[in-house]
Amino acid sequence: KISALGITADPAAIYDVVHHARQLLTAKSNPSVEAAIRVGLVEKTIQCLKESDSSKTHHEAAWILSIIAFNDPQGPKVIIDAGGIPVLVNYLSTEFPNVCEKVALALAFIAGDCIDYRNEVIDCGIMAKFSDAADVNRPAYQLESIAKLINNLLSYPSSQLPLEIVKQLTVYIVELLHPEILMVESNLAQAAYYLTRNENPSYLQLAVSSGLLEKIVKLLARNDLNVQRPAIRVCQNVSSSDYSQFTQTLISYGAQEHFDRLLKTKDVYITLDTIKVISNIATGSINLKQVLIDFEILPMVFEQIRNPEIEILKEICWVIDNFIIGAAIEQVLKHSLSALLNLIEGTSDADLKLALCNDFDNVGGIIRLEIFLRNESDEIRIMAMAILRVFQDIYSQNQQQ
Repeated sequence: KISALGITADPAAIYDVVHHARQLLTAKSNPSVEAAIRVGLVEKTIQCLKESDSSKTHHEAAWILSIIAFNDPQGPKVIIDAGGIPVLVNYLSTEFPNVCEKVALALAFIAGDCIDYRNEVIDCGIMAKFSDAADVNRPAYQLESIAKLINNLLSYPSSQLPLEIVKQLTVYIVELLHPEILMVESNLAQAAYYLTRNENPSYLQLAVSSGLLEKIVKLLARNDLNVQRPAIRVCQNVSSSDYSQFTQTLISYGAQEHFDRLLKTKDVYITLDTIKVISNIATGSINLKQVLIDFEILPMVFEQIRNPEIEILKEICWVIDNFIIGAAIEQVLKHSLSALLNLIEGTSDADLKLALCNDFDNVGGIIRLEIFLRNESDEIRIMAMAILRVFQDIYSQNQQQ
């Protein structure tokens, strides 16, 4: 039947063969893609896309290519070698949503295979096709595929893409986040993570000036882990940069209002990344530290002390230490030391206390406490001494055991 695709000119017969081939590939959870490649299905399918005028045939053909690109390690290469990328790119702007959906998926899987294939997809003129394909008025299932494609185009170091292309993709991300479609949000939040992990301030500034960061902060309120995970990772990228204005922007967009919700998700990755964001904010100015005080962030963080994930305990210590560093205002410093003392004394588990002391010492916290013994404030000196004595007692009890 497949060999007949190169002979017959009957549109109904061509559709029948392509439809049957697609059914064979989707009938099993593990389709026999290797056999389909071996009998020349890729080449014949691309030929159908080139020559057929039927949108039904286009849909089936693009569907076949998306299956092959996803399910076989050699699939993307075979499609490229058969000249499939220009053909697929051409159909991305089709008026038929079901065709566009499968075309976008096929291109997404090809672009996501390796950076060379991603570059080839871009070089074939895909950016010129996005204006129609990324129209927010298109059906949700089409926009989900477009979002996946954008995600995969950005999934490599964005510095290797021209800034102008990144700007265009960012515009589409911002526009597509407007309809609030869950799967679209998940993929585009991940795309925003790839964009902002670049240390070049031009990319971070792009995320701010385009309105992308503001939308990402709003995604922190979604009750879906697949959206919250990449969204908080974007915040981590932004807050860990060397440019404090971006951290201030996070605060101005109200990121701190979502920390309590995120720390209660019971998802270890979201919890850890949220604490890292808080830790990064704590390294900032007195004004940023004051925001964390006003929103009572430290008690929220300390509630995670019993989390079995060891990295979370270490990050809690970093939060405390970063909060103390540069706390020139006495009120902020008192708040930090009081919170630390309450945390240690409120922990009844001996092993947990010892781990907390060790981690705090490893980040340089005990040295800083010893410096506070020479502070001009009697209250701060007394609090620092009390904490050091508690630490000494914990170490002494451990040695006696």
